[in-house]
Amino acid sequence: MKAKKWLFYTWIIALAAAFLAGPAKADLYWETRSVSVRIPGQSNGNSIQKYYLTPYASRVDLGAGKVIIVRYKAKKIYSLNTRKRVCTQINLARLPGIPSVAGKDQQRMAQMMGALMGTAVTPTNKYRTIAGYRCREYFVHVAIVNGEYWVSRDVDGYGELETLGAQARAIAEYNPVLRPLNIAGLVRELDGFPVRTVNHVMGCTVTSTLTKIERSRLDPSLFDIPRNYAMKKMR
Repeated sequence: MKAKKWLFYTWIIALAAAFLAGPAKADLYWETRSVSVRIPGQSNGNSIQKYYLTPYASRVDLGAGKVIIVRYKAKKIYSLNTRKRVCTQINLARLPGIPSVAGKDQQRMAQMMGALMGTAVTPTNKYRTIAGYRCREYFVHVAIVNGEYWVSRDVDGYGELETLGAQARAIAEYNPVLRPLNIAGLVRELDGFPVRTVNHVMGCTVTSTLTKIERSRLDPSLFDIPRNYAMKKMR
């Protein structure tokens, strides 16, 4: 059960990471090196994550055959297992497992979700040069994830990025989990591109450091789901 919960919050982290930079004016590609500690079902180790960002979709290659694709207009996340050729679809416009409620129950549900899935960003006065960039530290809380984010406005490509756009706002508006996250506000408060992030959740820690970033026209097929994959829907 703990491993399943960690997978769910991995999706949340990946989605937030894709939106942290906001929808791009031009396509953007970057890589990070991650060090994972105490993740259920995995050995401690290093991995490379690859991020692909366009105005219409984003993709995160997490390594070990795991890929997450977000399509803004469709309001859907696709979690791919490239080794087993399986795709799990999550409809962001409709959260599985949350019953339909009305009236006071609906208001109470919204308050509960807001308390659980809220965000908070607290800047510090600490500065450090990381991967060649002058960075400032922020404490970030997203849902049950707490992290230290070192961000920089000097990252090549940051100037081409917008704050969270209509696509992300539309997704959040339809989903009771994402709505309280206020990712748009989080982006504005960070005021920089994440160069190093240290996320803590459920006793696990993932440290990611930017190693490469470039403007590049991305192949639209990167955001397609292979036809020979078995399709599943998240319960």
